[in-house]
Amino acid sequence: MQILNFCDDAALQDHNHPKPQVLISLLRVPVYCHQSPFLISLQPHSMCTCEDLWVECRFLEILSFVQSCITNHSVSQSLCFPSLSQRVLVELECCNKLVVLKRSKHHTSLWLKTFQPGFLQSWFSIYEQTTLHLKLLYIFFVCLFFIYSNCFCLQQATHCRSMIPCQDSPSVKHTYYAQVSVPKELVALMSALHDGQVPDPSDSSRVIYRFRQPVPMPSYLIAIVVGAVESREIGPRSRVWSEKENVDEAAFEFSETETMLKTAESLAGPYVWGQYDLLVMPPSFPYGGMENPCLTFVTPTVLAGDKSLAGVIAHEISHSWTGNLVTNRNWEHFWLNEGHTVYIERMIARCMESEHLRQFKGIGGWKELQESVNQFGANNVLTNLVPNLHEVDTDEAFSSVPYEKGFALLYHLEELLGGPEVFMGFVKSYIQLFAYGTVTTEEWKNYLFTYFKDKVDILNKVDWNAWMHTPGMAPVKPKYDTTMADACTALCQRWVKAKEEDLASFTEEDVKKLNSPQLIEFMALLLQEEPLPLSHVKKMQEVYQLNSVKNAEVRFRWLRICVRAHWEEAVPLALKMATEQGRMKFTRPLFKEVYNFSKYSDKALNTFKENRGALHPVTAMLVAKDLKING
Repeated sequence: MQILNFCDDAALQDHNHPKPQVLISLLRVPVYCHQSPFLISLQPHSMCTCEDLWVECRFLEILSFVQSCITNHSVSQSLCFPSLSQRVLVELECCNKLVVLKRSKHHTSLWLKTFQPGFLQSWFSIYEQTTLHLKLLYIFFVCLFFIYSNCFCLQQATHCRSMIPCQDSPSVKHTYYAQVSVPKELVALMSALHDGQVPDPSDSSRVIYRFRQPVPMPSYLIAIVVGAVESREIGPRSRVWSEKENVDEAAFEFSETETMLKTAESLAGPYVWGQYDLLVMPPSFPYGGMENPCLTFVTPTVLAGDKSLAGVIAHEISHSWTGNLVTNRNWEHFWLNEGHTVYIERMIARCMESEHLRQFKGIGGWKELQESVNQFGANNVLTNLVPNLHEVDTDEAFSSVPYEKGFALLYHLEELLGGPEVFMGFVKSYIQLFAYGTVTTEEWKNYLFTYFKDKVDILNKVDWNAWMHTPGMAPVKPKYDTTMADACTALCQRWVKAKEEDLASFTEEDVKKLNSPQLIEFMALLLQEEPLPLSHVKKMQEVYQLNSVKNAEVRFRWLRICVRAHWEEAVPLALKMATEQGRMKFTRPLFKEVYNFSKYSDKALNTFKENRGALHPVTAMLVAKDLKING
């Protein structure tokens, strides 16, 4: 049994940022045995000034109520102690609980445990399976509780409450202090600053890691990792963590992290979080990255061997300002997090590479937006920039819309208001104004008008309703520079228009002229065309040797092109990529492509069923829906 203390850290009392207003908890967590329950002690934070504090719980079972002046009280389904100066009220609805804790001079603890067997148990099994070796359990709580609170569970961000009773909303920010006891052969990491480690006085085989997060943040950014990981220094304030087999490769891949951080600071202001570490996740991690403060999670699929996919880190670094420091007040305003983050990410690319690259990335982003709109339907309200998420299954609502429609709006405003330097000045000022707090679209818009008070006539001409509350594509298509895209388009059209007698004209020099982003764009353009004849695809493999490319973004698109051309030899390769990693961006389309190849529909279904247990539950749920599997 390991111990995790979320407690009132006296060292945080004099911090000059807003004080925490949530309940902080004590958590006892198993390491090796996923049959063991989590045990949580809920206590009021001493800084809280509210008379009654409301927190949410999910998948937690009430064990007992403890007060220093009374004996323990066992709890069954619900409890209320109206005669006591301090009360706890638990109301059950399915597996959700609402807890009201009334403050008093007495110390109060509410002990809970996770349901068993149940939801959490399956998650431990998953990550036990997806580590490189099954010797030690790799625990990534954030994958369950917090990562898809941000990316998926927009208005219904309910996953932090699955581990810690809390006010589980991005509108509530808090600091925290934690202690994690683990076996000596394991390492604990959190979305916080490492605050030392000491031997566990209760068990000589264990060590206690201490963490403190002095900057207020929302609950969806609490991340906990326990695993057999090693680290390498990649900068004066950065380390990369990974399993032993990947750590040196990851250190090479992310060696430009400090340059990205400095570039971001020059654009957005000082980096306030202290440390910026990276953690390479197990292959089943379903996203490109997650911006946990002090500890960014990143998919191993970006380990291309040539740093060509390290741009993902620029996006996560940018979240240190937009998302983490300035946070959307609720999930209907998610675009404020992601649209601004994409904008800063591409400004980093502009500073480190060129304006041509920023423009090129904008072209690719517009295509991603079009794909999302096509998937949802042009009249679907989930393609609104500010959608109504009432009673929406938000796990199924995630898309590139808040990212790319949000960026398109910001880029459009940039063009109207004076260019990148002028508009980046607004973004930096916006961050400074709302730092450590939360914001809505209306507040953002009001400040936009205030900042550009001499250009209100221009802003009044913007069709704000069309941008914010109308489904479909953005009302204005940006006019991006096509310098880098022209070569991709030309090569794509050569293949599309080529007849059998023209195939001999293609050589390996065609793609040697392209950098990695251009090669990815070339593949993306081919996927927008009708499927190529099989003879063309085989010739492409012969001259370009695409089966041997390590870059996951290229390989993913190449395999889709092959399957669409009904090249049967590509089917096992596509299914292998769909199952050897679990990034939804890759896994879902690959399964769908094979499923749509009627001869191999059953193969796709059977492969998914055989590997379902090794996929992230959200990934598995969405792939099942894609393949029309019920239950």
